[in-house]
Amino acid sequence: MIVIIGAGPVGTNLIEQALSGTNNELVVVESDPALADACAEQHDVRVLSMDVGDDAFVDESQLARAEALIATTDDDSTNLMAILLAREVGVKTLTATVSRRSHMAMFRRLGVRVLGDPERLVAQHLLDITLLPGISDVTTLRGGQQIIELRLEDGSPLLGLDARTIQQRELPDAGLQLLARVRDGETQPLTEGDALAAGDSVILFATERLRGRRRREFLERKLGG
Repeated sequence: MIVIIGAGPVGTNLIEQALSGTNNELVVVESDPALADACAEQHDVRVLSMDVGDDAFVDESQLARAEALIATTDDDSTNLMAILLAREVGVKTLTATVSRRSHMAMFRRLGVRVLGDPERLVAQHLLDITLLPGISDVTTLRGGQQIIELRLEDGSPLLGLDARTIQQRELPDAGLQLLARVRDGETQPLTEGDALAAGDSVILFATERLRGRRRREFLERKLGG
C-alpha cells in the first residue's frame, strides 16, 4: 500500500501514474474537501478528507501497513509532519516534494528521497523542449546531463543504420550516446544488424546539456530528419 499526501496537481498526476503502472493499493489524504471530492470522483482509490495533523490520520490511513509514503503538497511543514508520522510507525520508503531549497537537507537527513522545487523542474522542461524543437521529449538530470527522445522521419541520416554502423560513422557525435530504440511502443537496445526505420524513436544520452554551440550543431545535423 502507498499513502499519497495531497491531491493537487502533483498528487493527481502521481495517482494516475501509480494506477497505470502498479497494482498497489493507494490511499490519498487531502485536507481540501473540494480536492478530496474531485479525486474520489476521478480515481478508484480510497480518499481521506483530513489533515495529516488530525489525531485520526495514522489510524484512518492505516499508515502502519504502508510500504511507502509520498508527500506531494506545496507546504513543506505538512510534508514534514507526514514524513515524521510515517517514520514513527515504520514506513520504509519516504518520498516528498520540497518547495524551499533550504529545507532539502533537513528532509534528506530524515532519509527522505526528495524532489526539490517541482515548479522549477517544470519550467526547466518547458525551456528544454522549446530550445530543442523537433524532439519528442527531453529530461535534464541534476548534473546537467540530458536524456533525449527523438522520432526519426524520412530524411534522417540514421535511417537504415544499425548500432555498429552508427558508431563507425560517429552518428551522433562524441557528446551523445545512442541508448535504445523505441518501436511500436517497445523500448529495446539497438543491436548490430537491427536497422532503424522511419517512425522509430531513439533514446539519446547527452553527457552535458545541449546549449549554445552544441545545441546549434545538434539541430543542424537534423538527426530526426
